Amino acid sequence: MAKQGNQENKKEERYFSKEAILQSQKYGAHGDLLFAILADDKVYTSMEIDNTIDEFQKGKVR
Repeated sequence: MAKQGNQENKKEERYFSKEAILQSQKYGAHGDLLFAILADDKVYTSMEIDNTIDEFQKGKVR
């Protein structure tokens, strides 16, 4: 059996704009948070968005 190349094993990551993220059903419950902390001119992967939400929720209250 031949080995598969790294590119075949690697999932293709999709990038989403802030606007697309805010309109998605998946992140609807976090819409206000994401509106406040995501940059308008940057694109994000699902993993980056999930990590951003987790980091914010684990933050300390001042």
